[in-house]
Amino acid sequence: MTSFFLPAGLVVKFGTVTTELYPILRNGLAPNTPRVALALGEHPPLARSDEGIDIGELMAYFSACAAFCEATSKLHQSHQEVMARFVDALQSAHGEKPAMPELEGIAQHAGLPVVLEIHLAQDCLMEADARFIDNGNAEKSWKLWRSAVLQVANGIPAPWIKRFYFPRLLDFRDAMSSKNPRTQEQTTDAALLVGGLMQAWHKDTPGDLLLAYQKQYKRINFSQSSQFDETGLERFFNLNAMLDPATRLLNQMTLWQDITALARKQEIPLV
Repeated sequence: MTSFFLPAGLVVKFGTVTTELYPILRNGLAPNTPRVALALGEHPPLARSDEGIDIGELMAYFSACAAFCEATSKLHQSHQEVMARFVDALQSAHGEKPAMPELEGIAQHAGLPVVLEIHLAQDCLMEADARFIDNGNAEKSWKLWRSAVLQVANGIPAPWIKRFYFPRLLDFRDAMSSKNPRTQEQTTDAALLVGGLMQAWHKDTPGDLLLAYQKQYKRINFSQSSQFDETGLERFFNLNAMLDPATRLLNQMTLWQDITALARKQEIPLV
């Protein structure tokens, strides 16, 4: 196994969900932040028990997708009866917000995918991502796959995190039509998450995937972003799509549907 240092000033990314934003703002990223497991079809769960922090480029979107899928699955399994009635209400009154006060206690646990932009303040030791590199070549892991396990003794302090990226969030009127520009923008944001799945499943190189995405959409990140500080998080969580329980759950469901549909097109079996 070989080690490799990422230089101070380099920008790297980390994928997670919105429910983790305030804890990260208060405490930073722990040096042994666990990787969320995600089973893809017959492949074993893509998990890691070693210490370190998963960072990357497109693979940060894979991490955000994995965390989002896990959070969504747990939430719906824990509240099957209420969520079933919520889905029925959406289908019977398309475009109208269901009057279900019981959603408030559920929605506060509904995490949506986000990607953090981290500016390394010092040279940082990294190790190879074993999903792509089987000989431990850390330099190749970063230069070819833009994916690595960062080894920082005290973790990543919150001040190193400058921005966070998040998908376009919808309201109930937006969700009435798949041709609505905001709905289409959320779908293109979901395509980035599936791009991370494609890198992990097909072993497609991120440079090619991101170049194709950039040519089509003129960006390589989620369409929305905010500064990562107390003010930025307060503004984000006061958006109606985050503040209103039914609307937050609506966005969780529309994103999940897009991810599932796009993954199916790429013959990636989510389980």
